[in-house]
Amino acid sequence: MRLRLGKALLALLAAFPVLWLGGHAADAGRADYAAHSLQAQQGRYFRWSAPPGWRVSESNAGVTLTSPDGRYGASLASLFRSRGSRTPNDFLQWVFGHVPSYRNARVISTRNLPVQRMSYQVWQFIEAKVSYTDNGLPVTGVYKVGVANYGGMNDAMIVGFRAATPDFPQAQSFLPQIAHSIVLTNAAEANGNNTILRPKNNPLDNTPLIQAGRNRDNSRDHTSEGQREGMMGTEPTIDPKTGQQRNTPLGDWNGARGGYVNPDRPDELLQLNHK
Repeated sequence: MRLRLGKALLALLAAFPVLWLGGHAADAGRADYAAHSLQAQQGRYFRWSAPPGWRVSESNAGVTLTSPDGRYGASLASLFRSRGSRTPNDFLQWVFGHVPSYRNARVISTRNLPVQRMSYQVWQFIEAKVSYTDNGLPVTGVYKVGVANYGGMNDAMIVGFRAATPDFPQAQSFLPQIAHSIVLTNAAEANGNNTILRPKNNPLDNTPLIQAGRNRDNSRDHTSEGQREGMMGTEPTIDPKTGQQRNTPLGDWNGARGGYVNPDRPDELLQLNHK
């Protein structure tokens, strides 16, 4: 099952760039962000290419790349194994309602993209152009949004780019390539796949199966509480031994262990530090 899910994730990430139809020639006015200036980087879960000096924020659920002046950005984010069903438009609205820095979102246009069958899932896609403010900066963005519904649950992903609205026409010459470059390389651990317990025998009387269900529910409950922090946001934690305070990415929640693993002492958990 883990291999199957991993292959589905890889297939999905491989298909996302194909959905970016059309394209734009490089703009001479943005030579510093031309194709030859992009540098490939490998994170723990993803690989991407970005100009030198761009800020990077990575979790097991996605990547955000931002120019030093904050006027340009590209990102990919995912939210897997959510309860219920949703449409791509539903997920788009959810994202812009839960990321704390986003305000005054207005969907300028949307268009349906071809349905994609990947492994055991059927994904529906849209492309949306959105205007909003990001940390007070008026921006315009283009995003591809995909959702797969199955067995009373859904997986969802969004990938795209945004630029300060006056710079958006020029940004279309280089930002799509940066967004396209985000590739999943660690499907085994992405979205907590390595924390899912797999029962072996006697499924009706099996401690790992029961515990897996409890961990799944605990993880979902924790995710619901954390949504107010914003997708791919952080949660305040503290090392109970040293007192060191951290802002731990929500994507680092370990459902199998019911908490955040202490990176300094992996056999211990951090404590939540909400005030």
